[in-house]
Amino acid sequence: MALPLLAQSARWSRPASSLRPGEPLHADIWRIDATRYPEEIRLFVRIRDRDGIPVTHLAPPYSRDPNWRRHWSALREQLGLSTVPIDSFSVREYNEWDSSGVTLLLLLDYSGSLTPLLRTVQAAAETLVTMLQPPDALGIASFSEEFALLSPPQPDGATLLASFRQNRHRGLGTYTALYDALLRGIELLARLPDSLPRAVIVFTDGDDNASTATLLQVYERARAANVLIFPVGFGYTQDSLLTELASYTGGRYTLATSTEALAPIFAEIYRSLRNYYLVRYRPPRYAGLHRVRLTLALPGTDTLQAEGVYDTAPITPFDTVGKEFERIILFDFDKATLRPEAIPIIEELAELLRRYPRVKLEVQGHTDNIGTEEYNLRLSEARARAVVEALVERGIDPRRLRPRGFGMSMPVAPNDTEENRQKNRRTVFKIIAK
Repeated sequence: MALPLLAQSARWSRPASSLRPGEPLHADIWRIDATRYPEEIRLFVRIRDRDGIPVTHLAPPYSRDPNWRRHWSALREQLGLSTVPIDSFSVREYNEWDSSGVTLLLLLDYSGSLTPLLRTVQAAAETLVTMLQPPDALGIASFSEEFALLSPPQPDGATLLASFRQNRHRGLGTYTALYDALLRGIELLARLPDSLPRAVIVFTDGDDNASTATLLQVYERARAANVLIFPVGFGYTQDSLLTELASYTGGRYTLATSTEALAPIFAEIYRSLRNYYLVRYRPPRYAGLHRVRLTLALPGTDTLQAEGVYDTAPITPFDTVGKEFERIILFDFDKATLRPEAIPIIEELAELLRRYPRVKLEVQGHTDNIGTEEYNLRLSEARARAVVEALVERGIDPRRLRPRGFGMSMPVAPNDTEENRQKNRRTVFKIIAK
């Protein structure tokens, strides 16, 4: 069911008690924070009426129903061909009455390709300023080949608006340094108190022709600083790039199909950062795509389904040639035979290589220090070949895999106990083409 954007209504929310029997509702997992994996996954769930207004009072601390838990009836993850129920999860409601605020930076592309939209973009920015609620803070910056801070993050809308209007033409240029600007914005937010969430809303088409920074650096810094990125695309956009940047930093990508949609989109992002249900749980371990399904049974309505996806694969779209990662496939002493517990890891690696068909891997085998260097070199090569053969059996082209043995030359633990020697009988993987 398609819903209008939240900004089309002046109402922030409505309590569940105001719902009429049979009134249509919509639930979605708006975004997923997997930065704490494997310890925790955080789902940000929205429940809205047909006008896009958030429905509140369905979980603590705002629900008055002592049996509120029955509304949140089931949670499960699909991992490959397997479905895993999540038996234990918590739910907490956040809305405009919470004292914890959000800190946002609105980052506007002022480069040559988007300057014809300048007046519309500035009007959309002013709309967002007028929505600002305490204790939230908002800043506005622009970029072309240079970054310009038009107004630093602050909670006072009137001061912010005056500063923006005074400086709003700063930052105009011809070229686009998107990655540099995102890094500057992330660093600006990282210096502020770590109130959650801290987010950059960036209006852009995704092009970059002037940055010294890389997309990998943006991704790594955003994850390290716990800053979410919400790209808003317009025109001939780099959709896959912007979608991946949002997903892997915990944000969400939105494509604006018209200039009139910009102000409602900015408003919807802001409101959705203030009105949501936070579902937290310990996820099953799986190095790949996790497909999440949440089932809700709300009074007087049909059962609602909310779905989302997050990725815990050891390769991301931002990785470059030379990256190494471990998928621990351990071997018995003096053996190059795969253990039964290695098979699920092999399956995950095969799925990963099917998802990234241009990636080629070096499969590196290692041993402990018992035996001669020559013997351990041969043993490590046999272990690497065993992994390669298992992947080939699952349909992976052998030309994408290069086995290599390192013997006992690269231990990860002292070879002083059987437990530590076991850690050294392992495999490591290195990207050699992408």
